[in-house]
Amino acid sequence: MLTAIWLLPLAGGLIVMLLPHRFAKWLGSLVGLGALGLAVYAAYAFDPAAHGYQFVERSPWIQQLGVDYFLGLDGISVWLVILNALISLIAILATPVDMRGAGRFVGLLLVMEAGMAGVFLAVNLLLFYVFWEAMLIPAYFLLWIWGEGPRPLYAALKFVLFTLSGSLLMLVGVIGEYVFTGGRTLNLPDLAAHPLDPAVQFGLFFLFAIAFAIKIPAFPMHGWLPDAYVSAPVPFLVAFAGVMGKTGAYAMLRILIPLFHHPVLWWDWNQVMPVLGVLGIIWGALMALAQRDVKRLVAYSSVSHMGFIVLGIFSLNAIGQQGAVLQMVNHGVIIPALFLLVAWIEVRTGTRDRAALFGLAPRMPVLAGVFLLVTLAALGLPGLNSFVGEFMTLLGAWGLSPGLAIAAAIGLVLAPIYMLRLFQGSMYGERSAPAGLHDLRGRELALLTPLLALMFGIGLYPYFLTRVMTSLGVPLPWS
Repeated sequence: MLTAIWLLPLAGGLIVMLLPHRFAKWLGSLVGLGALGLAVYAAYAFDPAAHGYQFVERSPWIQQLGVDYFLGLDGISVWLVILNALISLIAILATPVDMRGAGRFVGLLLVMEAGMAGVFLAVNLLLFYVFWEAMLIPAYFLLWIWGEGPRPLYAALKFVLFTLSGSLLMLVGVIGEYVFTGGRTLNLPDLAAHPLDPAVQFGLFFLFAIAFAIKIPAFPMHGWLPDAYVSAPVPFLVAFAGVMGKTGAYAMLRILIPLFHHPVLWWDWNQVMPVLGVLGIIWGALMALAQRDVKRLVAYSSVSHMGFIVLGIFSLNAIGQQGAVLQMVNHGVIIPALFLLVAWIEVRTGTRDRAALFGLAPRMPVLAGVFLLVTLAALGLPGLNSFVGEFMTLLGAWGLSPGLAIAAAIGLVLAPIYMLRLFQGSMYGERSAPAGLHDLRGRELALLTPLLALMFGIGLYPYFLTRVMTSLGVPLPWS
């Protein structure tokens, strides 16, 4: 079943690329729906009381090197696999049928979905790296060929240079793991059970940490993000922002912490990553406050929210890390909704300039109502999903350092300022927007409905997700 979760979108994507564009979206949607069905069934059959990986698929892959094809699902990855399938399906459905090269576009979205699913499922370090690289290839072409704005090629090259640098460092780390373990195994549970010498751990930690920080992106490795997000076409951006950044955060929790205990727990270093998380929270929020381009504003708000995830991961306690995983899901639900709404506003008004948007609510009351709900979720209103994740990460951070938790809370103050200013400035004002602007259509509202349902569902009953997170394939030192 786990192989089918990544193989179905890969095979479907290759087929869709060969079809006429008028059929591509619908077949792509069916493939995406099938992948989502498999992911939901895996979550339904998942036993939260069991420990270790479930639905394991393992067979020899590169026998000369002792490398296995090893897939598994645990309480951390199960929700991210569903998130990947859901957001990818929404991205496909958001693709216009008459888009230039729609067949290739949808096909590459499916191939990228396959790569991201493999990252969340791989239990072998080399297999993880293969999927890690596989998801970058379609992302580069989607950003380069279908990019928008004045500099799509620049944004694509900047993205690929950042990520390629991180990938090369990660490859050196994988080779280092293989060499220093004597070539015995690259399976993650075995590597965690037999840690390397502390001096070796320090060297390998930095190689992997930089690669994962670039992908999140975490401060100060976020330089590629604003240009890439602004240039990305919206259907691609939905999956790009909603899921791909979570692969880096997931890798930190799955690889950095279990495999490199000494660098993580070293008394002088264990404050560095949380400090970078807090700096990302504050820097992203301040940059969001300074933006007039609403798409760029949402991009920087993403940097701020991802800072909470980094802070939770390196809080070094169970509640903070569960909050980080919950916040991965929350961010993956909220940020696609924000980008979709911003894109639809731009289509209707012809501008992304925050200063030029005003009085839209009387002309588009449904869009204004939906935008308000998503805005409140993004700023962490109690009862909606982001509040729970942010509260758990701050509670975990308090256990590590009360000062860091207080500093991170500045982001909770700044988020309402830039989000409410965006909403109030665009939806209301002394003047009304020009007549003739049409409200959300039924198909647009249908795309947002599952995301809105999750915002309420997770906010009101987060235990449905967190109860499964105690079932870990690779136990964390403090779990």
